[in-house]
Amino acid sequence: MKVSNVSCVNCGQVFTGNYCNRCGEKVLHDHDRYIGHFFEEAFHFITHFDGKFFTTLKTILTRPGKLSFDFCRGVRRPYFRPLSFFLMLVVIYLLFPAFSGLNMPLSGHMGQNGTYGGYATSRVERYLQSHPEVTKQILSDTFAKKSATTSKLLLFIIIPLTALPLWLLGYRKRPWYYDNLVFATELNSFFILLNFLVFPALLNALHFVLGGAGSMADLVLTILVYAVILLFSFRAITRFYQFPWPISLLLLLVLIVVQTFIVYVLYKFVLFLTVFALL
Repeated sequence: MKVSNVSCVNCGQVFTGNYCNRCGEKVLHDHDRYIGHFFEEAFHFITHFDGKFFTTLKTILTRPGKLSFDFCRGVRRPYFRPLSFFLMLVVIYLLFPAFSGLNMPLSGHMGQNGTYGGYATSRVERYLQSHPEVTKQILSDTFAKKSATTSKLLLFIIIPLTALPLWLLGYRKRPWYYDNLVFATELNSFFILLNFLVFPALLNALHFVLGGAGSMADLVLTILVYAVILLFSFRAITRFYQFPWPISLLLLLVLIVVQTFIVYVLYKFVLFLTVFALL
């Protein structure tokens, strides 16, 4: 049977088969124009999305570090791409404005004593002096509105910042920065999932059930959440880098210090600068 050549309608490449070997464009057949095929594609997307998404979620929750380990050795078809999974969590996070996460009011930035609080205070004072029509309350309200969304979108910068110390400390096992970037994406995906989605939901449920008597429960829940994050990170580091557990523990301790600075100082300083530039 003779196979005819096809000219790609997208890039003009001449090829044989159903997909262009240059740009990947699919050849459009008569079957593709049927109404039934329209619903077939929708069904395929839903089942394909659910399968990969929940496989990825299950792998992250039950076998920390395996997603990154498999992805970096070429096993990718069963999973959502780590960055796509991270983006999906950020989108879910954006849909729930009540979950403030790393966002904080203008006064919180000004109160960062010992880091950038002095700079933030002087920046605010200069702004108010150059805009006499704006009161501090108006500025705070405007800042809060812009920061609510910006703080969530800026979460992307945490990934390359986390990957850098991982690359430096795990260079002997993972010399490619890309591999450490993938692993940093998995770590931060779990952090967002637990700390910004699951934890606030549980906290709100506790307040609803216990009312004003839930302060002790809040503390216990907070300690539990961070204990789970530490355990997850330790197991993930051990599996991904294949280090003996003492070295993994040492890497974890260094990562805690560096990540604390990245998340609670550097990220928030960038957030302040970004939101202020948008005013």
